[in-house]
Amino acid sequence: MTLYNKYGHCVIPKNTLLFRGHKGKSFDDCMFFATKHFVANAFYDKVQVWKTTTEIKVLFLVEHLNWLSWATSALPSLFNSLFKEESNPGFDDLDIKHWNIARRNKLVRKLFDDYKISGWLTSLENKVELEICLFDNQANSKQLAFVQTSDRNKKINLKDSLEKIKIFPTKNFYVRTTEQLNQQASTQTDKKDTYKQHKLFINAGIKDYLKLGMTRTEAKHHQFDLRTKLKI
Repeated sequence: MTLYNKYGHCVIPKNTLLFRGHKGKSFDDCMFFATKHFVANAFYDKVQVWKTTTEIKVLFLVEHLNWLSWATSALPSLFNSLFKEESNPGFDDLDIKHWNIARRNKLVRKLFDDYKISGWLTSLENKVELEICLFDNQANSKQLAFVQTSDRNKKINLKDSLEKIKIFPTKNFYVRTTEQLNQQASTQTDKKDTYKQHKLFINAGIKDYLKLGMTRTEAKHHQFDLRTKLKI
């Protein structure tokens, strides 16, 4: 079984915009991007806008979604399965991505060198926001191009790479997500159609944003999530 078969995969089309909260513009072995401008903006005042110069296939590292579309990262599972001698059931995604750079680099090099995998899409700290990681500086120089640093361009700020990315989860992802949703639907009035309930929740959030002065386009942009994308 390949890692793509085990975890699922995503296809990031050519000319997809990605948002990076970062100071340097150089190509790195490990480059992190948000799918939305305002998420990257939470880390730095000015956000780098990049675009893909070719189609990129990456791992889909989400174990399951919950009722609020919070995504549980499969990154610890991936690391523990590849490095059994260092595995730890207590690892979370930050233990792999940020708290130990040597651990992250070890995983990245193994994925790129041994499996010909150049990136992943997973959750940002197991919340609703998503994060893309693309690795190997030479590969990134061939598949990414810097566009601009943006903090005012609303047209670019409302681009969402999640809308363009094609996602192919595994059957196990849907099974685990359905189990989560059914458990959490016990307090809902309509237990048979959890996606209908999610749409009602999203629409209520859009109305709240409209009251705050956002346009409908801005409000929908802030509410678009992985459950809406996958219609589950």
